[in-house]
Amino acid sequence: MSTHSLFSPSASARWIACPGSLAFPENREQGGSSTFADDGTASHHWAALCLSIGQDPSFLGEDADAECFLNEVQTINGASYAMDETRASFIQQYLDDVRRRAIGGTLFVEYKVDLSKYLGPDQGGTADALIFLPATKTMICEDLKYGTGEKVYAKDNPQLLLYLLGALQDAELLGYEVEQVTGVICQPRLGHIDETTISVAELREFGKKAALAVKHANKAITLTGRDLEPFLNPGEKQCRWCRAKAICPQLATFVSNQVRCDFETMDAEPAPVPPRDTVKLATAYSAVPLIEDWCRAVSAEVHKLVTDGVSVIGPDGKPYKFVEGREGARGWADPAQAESALLGQLGPEKAYQPMKVITAPQAAKLLDKKATKALWTDMFEPLIRKPPGKAILVMGSDPRPPYSGVAEATDFEEIGAE
Repeated sequence: MSTHSLFSPSASARWIACPGSLAFPENREQGGSSTFADDGTASHHWAALCLSIGQDPSFLGEDADAECFLNEVQTINGASYAMDETRASFIQQYLDDVRRRAIGGTLFVEYKVDLSKYLGPDQGGTADALIFLPATKTMICEDLKYGTGEKVYAKDNPQLLLYLLGALQDAELLGYEVEQVTGVICQPRLGHIDETTISVAELREFGKKAALAVKHANKAITLTGRDLEPFLNPGEKQCRWCRAKAICPQLATFVSNQVRCDFETMDAEPAPVPPRDTVKLATAYSAVPLIEDWCRAVSAEVHKLVTDGVSVIGPDGKPYKFVEGREGARGWADPAQAESALLGQLGPEKAYQPMKVITAPQAAKLLDKKATKALWTDMFEPLIRKPPGKAILVMGSDPRPPYSGVAEATDFEEIGAE
């Protein structure tokens, strides 16, 4: 199986919804990594190792053959990622959930799935944990998400469904009778575990949808200009991680239609807000996140081109250029010299800010450890209060329960805060 799958399960939310996105070379190339992705890779490695050998990450027992991964370090792309007690506690949540689900069944770790039947030759992926439960004729795929971004939900999650689709073929070859499949998302750093269960018939229907998207994508790759447009389908989810959204003609058309203005003749006047018609307002509001995402992508692309020395001609007929912006906030050029001068003039009472108690997260790093775990749990956890989240406006199909608090106008999160 190739090291880079063109129809990658992790990018399936984009290419299934918008097959034409693969016509852009940016979306066919292996993307660069990041410290966040590498941090997740390190956690996935330790989690898989623990599941494979049946051990916990911070095991400190008397078994001489057992390993303790605490303080172990992985180096990825030049950066170091340590197994500290915080990481161990998050990984443990994932391990506990997988092991609980695997009772009475068979567990496969880092399971390679072959999706050639649906996506074409050499296409596939790797499921974090796959479980077969013969008693209930159920197959479970659990995916570990180690990031701290927004919550991910299992329902209609194409990545999970592709893993389950590929594994279903192997289950039949191995003689497992499967009538239903369950997909699970585990995000321990957000305290979030979500699952969904569907029938095998529903999974096969999804397989047909994925295969059709592949057929359209393979055709779209050979097209340009207006011939490509029917295969492009802008939308919030599929555009979010698309590397070509700044140059996508259909997305530009979508934004243009929503703001009711032609970019070639846009003047200084802002686009009019729809009248107080709830239907029109609802339609316009649903487009805001995608429009904001497009604006950020366009801005980033222009900045990159100008930085690289490419001439980008503006409406004034002249190339864009960088100039010095507003000066930054005032700060001490020599903090030590400033401290000495302030003490001489003001004395310690006025020269220093009052001491502040450290935050709960800072305290947790110091005390929420194996040696002081009981002290932290008994004395400090009761002192912690986590304010409820602010109300955010979403569509009715969003899987989260309705906000149960009473919110004032100022209590809502800013648009795009998610």
